Amino acid sequence: MELRELEYVLAIADTGSISRAAERLYLAQSSLSQFLNRLESNLGVKLFVRTSGGVRPTLSGEIYIRSARQMLSQYRMLKAELHD
Repeated sequence: MELRELEYVLAIADTGSISRAAERLYLAQSSLSQFLNRLESNLGVKLFVRTSGGVRPTLSGEIYIRSARQMLSQYRMLKAELHD
């Protein structure tokens, strides 16, 4: 797992939309959608329910999102500590 993957999922969660997340991340919507499909396939669970109005996290998605936020926060704190 890479930090970039965590950031991608959080962007999708924060915007509620794959296309808006792709804009925020400067990616093609199709690339981000393919990333999410691969990630969900690798994990064996759906992280988001796709609707005509966007996406919303599943229960598994909420768990992943919460953990992703914690991991990124810990990484940033570690990085700051190393530079102090």
